[in-house]
Formats: sequence, C-alpha cells, structure tokens
Amino acid sequence: MINKIHIQGFKCFDDEEFVLTPFTLLSGLNSSGKSTFLQAVRLMYEKSSLSALGPVSELVSTLHKKMSITLTSSGGDYLFEYPESKNYDYPFVEPVIAAYISAARLGPELYLPVSQEEERGFSVGEKGEFVLDFLEHHSELAGLPDILRRREANSSSVRNNVSAWLGVISPGIKMEWMAIPKADLIRAEYSGHRPNNVGFGISYALPIIANVLVYAALVANGEQESTLLMIENPEAHLHPAGQTQLGEFLARAASCGVQIVVETHSDHLLNGIRLAVKNTILKAVDSTFYYFNYDFDEERTSVQQPIIDDDGFFDEWPDGFFDETEKNLGRIL
Repeated sequence: MINKIHIQGFKCFDDEEFVLTPFTLLSGLNSSGKSTFLQAVRLMYEKSSLSALGPVSELVSTLHKKMSITLTSSGGDYLFEYPESKNYDYPFVEPVIAAYISAARLGPELYLPVSQEEERGFSVGEKGEFVLDFLEHHSELAGLPDILRRREANSSSVRNNVSAWLGVISPGIKMEWMAIPKADLIRAEYSGHRPNNVGFGISYALPIIANVLVYAALVANGEQESTLLMIENPEAHLHPAGQTQLGEFLARAASCGVQIVVETHSDHLLNGIRLAVKNTILKAVDSTFYYFNYDFDEERTSVQQPIIDDDGFFDEWPDGFFDETEKNLGRIL
C-alpha cells in the first residue's frame, strides 16, 4: 500500500506531501491539480503514462528548475527526479498491482475487444475497453470477502457479484457476457438488452465494479498482497442514488485490501463514503480527503485536508468543498 507521496516542482505542485490511506478522495475545481496528483502516482508505475503529457522538461513547475516525486509504500521508498537522475524507467513499486480508470470511459458498445497484451487480465483498461475480456479472464475467480458479497448473488464469485452490484446501482439490471473467440470480441447483455438500450451509466460503472471485485478477490485469496486502483469521476452518468451507492461500494473495497484513490466532483459519492464511515464499514482513520485550489497569480496549487470523524462529520469545511448545493439554496431563499 502507498503510505505517502512527496511532490516537488511537478506541474502545479510547489512542494507538497500527501498521506494516503486505504481510501483517498481528491476534490477541487477543474484544473486545480487532482489529475496531476494521479499522474504523479502513475509515473511511478507506468512509463507509458508520460506519453500524452509531452517531454519531461514540460512537466517541471514554472517555479522550479527541477522536479522530484518520492513515493513511500510497503515496499520502501521510490524516487523519480528530473533532470538529475534522468531515470526514465519509473520503477515499479512492489508488491502492488496498480490500475487507472480514466474519466473518458467508453460508452455503450455492442462489442468490446480482447486484449492482446501479455499482461491480459491486469486491468480493465484506461477507458474500460477491456472490461469484458478482464471479466472473462477471471470468470472462475471466487472467494470475495463477505463485505463485498451481495446476498442475491448466492455465491462468492466475481461473475455473480458484478451483476448483483450493477443491480444495486441501477435496480433491475442483470448482466451477462459472451466471448466470440475467433473474432477476438466479447459482447454483453443487460437484462436481455443490448448495451445501447440501457444508457451510459451502466457502461461507465461496469469497469469500476469489475476491477474492484477482481482485485478484492485476488487479495482475499492471497494471490496479491495489495492492490491500487485510481479512478477519475466514478460518478459519471449515474443518478444521485447510484452515486451514493457507488461511494459505499468503494468504501467497502477499501476496507478489504484494495487501496482506492478517487477524483470526484460528486457530493453524492462523498456522502456515500461518509455514510460508510458512520456505519462502520470503513474506519475514519482509513479515509483521507484533500481539497485542491489553484492560485493563478502564484501559479501553484494549495491543498487543504478536512478530517472526518467516526460519525461522518468533518472538522472543517473549506470554501468550495462540495458546498455548492448549500450556496445555491441560500441564493434561492
């Protein structure tokens, strides 16, 4: 598990140290540094994650001549710096397997491809494009911890519980998938309907649910010591009740060995986490919250850390931290 990350001179960060717990939530306005934080973590795992960001020299803050990222995990301390070390290998931080799910996930697709990568079954893909192949690869995986098992699934298998959790987020939905081996394609049906007939919310939620359940089962079975899942905007295209349910689902995952880092704009998802803490699904000390605010004059991001208590209340409520509903109600009244 990642315990801490120190970021200096990387894009919008001047000199910030972040403590990470089993569940870490990132919030803030657009372009305030949330995605940059995820990029800093990803740089320690994925060399390819730099490809869309341009040359390393462009990632150095305007306030600095160099940058460094130091990540502390259960495996030790890992350092990436530029330009001193010119270390472009980005050491894999063991013993964690890590995956990243982008906000730009695929919508409803009639067919999804089979991964041709050697590490097939490693993740659902950045856009969720390999989610059905990922599930097919782990189709016989069972042993989910009780906290992630749905009673209606009638088993501890990932296959049955994926469908059951989709039904929690969107009541009535039942999901099945079928491989077409010689075409290298896999298709899904939702309650007997094509994906295009059930909307975007299910397609956006499926990669998250699938990746979480597989990782949780791998940890529970002792096949992985720890796992890390980074998710951008898990709430996308979900109705408010579904967002709250997804927040609780992620809290359950964080309580059983899947380290979760979430970037979100949803107060409904936040409240799902708060309720999970209040209902002792997730310990308050196992959750961390950060609010990012970018100062365009100083060209850097400042960070606040409201602390949650055992009842789901915060010790402070920074201006802009999921408070727009209250502000708008004040304007209406």
